[in-house]
Amino acid sequence: MNSPDGLLGELCTEHRAMEALLRRLDLVHARGEHAVAEGRRLLVELRGLLDEHLAVEEAYFYPLVRRHVPAGGALTDAAVHTHVTVRRLLARAMDERLPAADRTHCTGSLLVVLRAHLGGESERLFPLVRAAVPAAELRRHGERLAAARPGGPCSPVWGLPPGTGAIAAVRDRLTGHDSADRSHSP
Repeated sequence: MNSPDGLLGELCTEHRAMEALLRRLDLVHARGEHAVAEGRRLLVELRGLLDEHLAVEEAYFYPLVRRHVPAGGALTDAAVHTHVTVRRLLARAMDERLPAADRTHCTGSLLVVLRAHLGGESERLFPLVRAAVPAAELRRHGERLAAARPGGPCSPVWGLPPGTGAIAAVRDRLTGHDSADRSHSP
């Protein structure tokens, strides 16, 4: 993690990669049914980026928001709800059993929801976290993330299946366990 922002620098890099992919999807989406195979390939690529990114946010970033930012619990809950919506829209956009028009509609909705989510984090939530969380803690979380990624970008967190961050968050909420301060716990 070479960025002085640590975790935030990594998340910003991932946001830029997703934005670039979303721009490519826009072009394919505008062509409609004539680019179905290319659109499917880009959606698979997006799913790979999203699976890890959302898990990282849920495991590393949102615990910081919840702990340090005023109204962090509400902000985190809203973001996790958006993650559920993004996952559902992506699954429907890729569902070959649905008519092409429905998949196209889901893809368009996915682009809108995901852009709004990424923009909201980058423009509003990241500055709040920068102001509220000590830089050393952001760097430490970034280093933890880098150490947890054995295979580089797009490999599952801790070698666990995608979405495990969400499972850990639910476990933490139900048990009162807080794994955010424990480097050995997902």
